Amino acid sequence: MGRESRLKRERRQQRAEVKGNAAINQTLPRFGLPGQPQFLVLKPVYADGDPRNDLPPGGLPGRYRVVFTLARPGILPKPETEFSFDADVPGDSHLAITRPAVASRDNPNANEIEVETQTEDGGLLFRGLPNRAGFLGRLMTELDAANFSDAHHKAYRAIACMMSNWSAHLDIPMTIWRTHITAVDTRAVQISVVNPFLAMPLGGMIADAAITAEFRGLIGLYREALENRSSAYQFLCFFKIVEGIRNLRERANADARQKGQQPHRRPSWRVPLNVADFEPWLNAIYPGREWDDMAVDSIFIEEARGRKLNELIDSLNGLRVEVAHALSEQTGIVSLDADEALHIARVNKWLPLMKCIVRRMLKDDFPDEFLSNVSDDAMRAMHVERAAPAIDDATLAEGRQGDPERGGTTA
Repeated sequence: MGRESRLKRERRQQRAEVKGNAAINQTLPRFGLPGQPQFLVLKPVYADGDPRNDLPPGGLPGRYRVVFTLARPGILPKPETEFSFDADVPGDSHLAITRPAVASRDNPNANEIEVETQTEDGGLLFRGLPNRAGFLGRLMTELDAANFSDAHHKAYRAIACMMSNWSAHLDIPMTIWRTHITAVDTRAVQISVVNPFLAMPLGGMIADAAITAEFRGLIGLYREALENRSSAYQFLCFFKIVEGIRNLRERANADARQKGQQPHRRPSWRVPLNVADFEPWLNAIYPGREWDDMAVDSIFIEEARGRKLNELIDSLNGLRVEVAHALSEQTGIVSLDADEALHIARVNKWLPLMKCIVRRMLKDDFPDEFLSNVSDDAMRAMHVERAAPAIDDATLAEGRQGDPERGGTTA
């Protein structure tokens, strides 16, 4: 009886919070890159002087309620441009748990399921809530965590393995559409979103040149990456494009040397170091875009600034191996678990820049087929050098102010 009363009290509290959240309807400016996973935080504003007004957006140690809303592949519970803070969005899946989808032989009147999990963080109890058709739509739990991020990692780690188990045994997809997290003490809410893609006009940037077989294969991988919601799979598709272009370069160089010709020299770009160079660098591969701070910061992460693209690609090969094979080449130990949110966070960190590297390489190696109408003049003003002749130390010292090591690109 006590447990039933507690559940009723929790449901009343959740309905009250949802009613308040659902009443908020604010048009948001575009932020971040299209297709990029992000988080939105809704903080209540209290009376002047209330210390809760000073809480950081990321949250503080305390109690958190986590709701994973499910979706069938290709069917979104809400339009892609609608970011709802309503925790009761029904969700959907192929897992039948209650009437009318299925009736339990032991308890035909059951209206939800309970899932007990155990991980390195301890045990968690999830409530599995059906939609009106009786299919599992949401998974909900409460836990103690250091902040929103910690709550997400702990809850995801606990339930993802069970979802993978259902998926493997029953041969059905189990897709999380959105994560909704509430800080119980402060009522702040965080939701996960995927930025919608922009509406783009046809023409202007589309080349009229015939599409070669090599280019066709590479852009097919690009399209496949954008169609897939898995960050790990997107990363792998983009890396395959990079590897494909590198292989084409090696083949072309070998053919040239065999014919006694000088191999074709391409520009060797760097990730800009100076903030003033960020937008010109992007405009050469994303023409006609407006760049907000969140989008720029997600591309030009600190670890990448000022480094050569080829060097970065080599340094990311270890992550590519983990994504592709779930093994570390050095140790042979399983290192990437698809159910481990912390690993996916590593992929998400590098994914925006990886996409930019792909676009830069496509433009360099297929100038007649990719963005042929978009000028690189602004890029070449950023100290780009093509096969620069050797210079002595004195000349180098005199030109130190224009050194590409300080930002821009070099051969």
